[in-house]
Amino acid sequence: MCKWLLFLFGVIVFLGMVSRMTTALPPGNGVATENLEENSTVTFSSNSSLPQGWDEFCVENNRSSPGKFYFTCTIDQYYSGMWNYSQIASYISLGNVKYGFDIECLEGANISLRWPGKANNLIELKVRNCLLTEFYGDYESKTLATFPDQLEYLVLINNVVLVDIFDLVYFAGSIVNITQDALCGNDESLVEMKISNMTYNFGVSTEIFFEKLLNKTTGVHDIENDPVVNDAQNLYKDIFEVSHICNYKHLRTYDNSVNSHPSTFYVDVKTERSLYPVLETLNLSYTSFGKQYSVDDLLNDWAVFYPTLKLMDISHCNVQVLDVSNKYNDADSSVKHVLHVNLTGNNITEIQVPVLESLVNIQRIFLNFSDNPLNCSCTEDMKELIRFVLGESKWSEEKYARYDFIREMQCYHPVQLRGTMLKDLRESQLLCTNDVTTTETIVVEGVVVLSILSVFLLVTIIILVKFRREIRILTYTRFHILLPFQSEEAFEEKTYDAFVSYSNEDQEWVTSIFENNEIEALRNFKFCLHQRDFMPGKTITENIVDCIEGSRHTIVIVSKHFLDSSYCLYEFEEALRQSISERKRHLLVIILEEISKEEMPKVLQTSLKTFTYIKKDDSIFLDRLIFSLSYKGHGKEKKKSSEISGHENNAFEGRMAEQDGTNNYNKNVYQVDVLSGNLDSEKTKHYNIFP
Repeated sequence: MCKWLLFLFGVIVFLGMVSRMTTALPPGNGVATENLEENSTVTFSSNSSLPQGWDEFCVENNRSSPGKFYFTCTIDQYYSGMWNYSQIASYISLGNVKYGFDIECLEGANISLRWPGKANNLIELKVRNCLLTEFYGDYESKTLATFPDQLEYLVLINNVVLVDIFDLVYFAGSIVNITQDALCGNDESLVEMKISNMTYNFGVSTEIFFEKLLNKTTGVHDIENDPVVNDAQNLYKDIFEVSHICNYKHLRTYDNSVNSHPSTFYVDVKTERSLYPVLETLNLSYTSFGKQYSVDDLLNDWAVFYPTLKLMDISHCNVQVLDVSNKYNDADSSVKHVLHVNLTGNNITEIQVPVLESLVNIQRIFLNFSDNPLNCSCTEDMKELIRFVLGESKWSEEKYARYDFIREMQCYHPVQLRGTMLKDLRESQLLCTNDVTTTETIVVEGVVVLSILSVFLLVTIIILVKFRREIRILTYTRFHILLPFQSEEAFEEKTYDAFVSYSNEDQEWVTSIFENNEIEALRNFKFCLHQRDFMPGKTITENIVDCIEGSRHTIVIVSKHFLDSSYCLYEFEEALRQSISERKRHLLVIILEEISKEEMPKVLQTSLKTFTYIKKDDSIFLDRLIFSLSYKGHGKEKKKSSEISGHENNAFEGRMAEQDGTNNYNKNVYQVDVLSGNLDSEKTKHYNIFP
């Protein structure tokens, strides 16, 4: 099961990665005259600048000039599908007149548009609010190399690409054979490119795809024996083996904003195979990559790949840490312009004075990080920041004056100080208790507590040392007692307690433990199993993403069957990477049978030293499992208790206390209503995987 689920998820993420590496999606060929005979028929009309009938929905606008035609096209349901890319590409290629089209769709109408929009005499293409069909129609055509790049302005906003998963699988398996023109599109002519809020609709092709792979005798998807799928399995490796370099020689403005689900390597693939020698404006706003990349990482990419950049917009990207090094003072001294970086609307809660001092001394960069939710709690860093802000003399200096907005930044936490400007804040307002009194109280109380406990500790020290973990587990599961030295956990309000990942060969054991309710002690936990909990009507990918994100833990059932599966191992590595990046023990490993270290991958050996693992034959297997899954918190929040075979599994009621406002700064402000017109709302699936 995990093999084919992982494969589909990989193909979708891969599509996003390729789009970010090439700043274009699948290879297309523009004119594709060999496909024209099949798809459309061009009807020529005398003394007309458009094919016959097109003047009903396309009107020439006042930008036209001798030798250039510019048209505004409005496509409603009546004219849906009549704007055909192959037809217009063939029509305009016959003369010496340049064309530009500004297209807007209404009421969920669609047009035919083939990537990368390369056609003879086409210099401008703007498309908004459309359903795009035949988007991959030209990726095998060889005509792209027969004429030069001419498209100068490309704008795609709020569009939905209608995708057939069979095309994606084929494309994934043949990525290493992609041509330079198909990969880079119009890289030699583009001046401005804006691709914002692009989503995908797979329709019913996903269900058809897996139905064809289903072995009706065994009831298992025979994905391993499908030759096309086997070729596509190497897509993650192959994507970085493509040798072509896209050189956007004239591109000055690049807008790749509004992407709520960027890939793990969002910034890396964008610069790995592309050059931007004259780029001046880069907009990545409303793209939630802030947890993967720090400000310093992004500036480092700028210094290497964007030497002429003047404006970088990374607002509303969930950036959490403000950090920057002094190395940018030494980068390419020939560049004299200042890079303005927009960091507003992120989730930066702390500002450290050493970082500010570094910033003011870097003349080539200016960071605007106003409009962030500052935490003005009583800390030494905050006290230092107050003293920095109140130092009036420095703000008259030119290098400090650029950052004068810091003085007017407002506290967001705690609630008592919300709205207070830093220039009006004093250390006495930080809600700190008397440091001396607090220290003395802590010392006295500590001495008393230690004196009382010393006798007990001396008697029990040997037992605690030898069996300390078992005692901690059994005390919790059998007597509902959480020992004082157990570290406190942060509660996560999730739909499931754990998502179970396993090999199909181990399904019988998994079902007996996690699904059949035969074990009373586990009945209060909610496990996510694919054969039971995937939502009908959703695609496989939507179910995978929802279940993983909605689970507090991922349980990996390790067996020899599991180790023989490259898909399961990849799933394990992804879960491990998530645990490390989130800095919490999300991963839980169950060893189903004896496996020697030599049989284990090195990453699994290393993980077993770091993360919780349980052997199936352990005498207190259930206790260890319950202890690892249970929420163990000491907070004052209201909670309820559930009796589960001698242990307490705490679950918070109601809504959590007011958070730090993270989600308030990461919004997708654009939305396309595609659930209208001829589309069946029950079969429409969207994926925000375009950059």
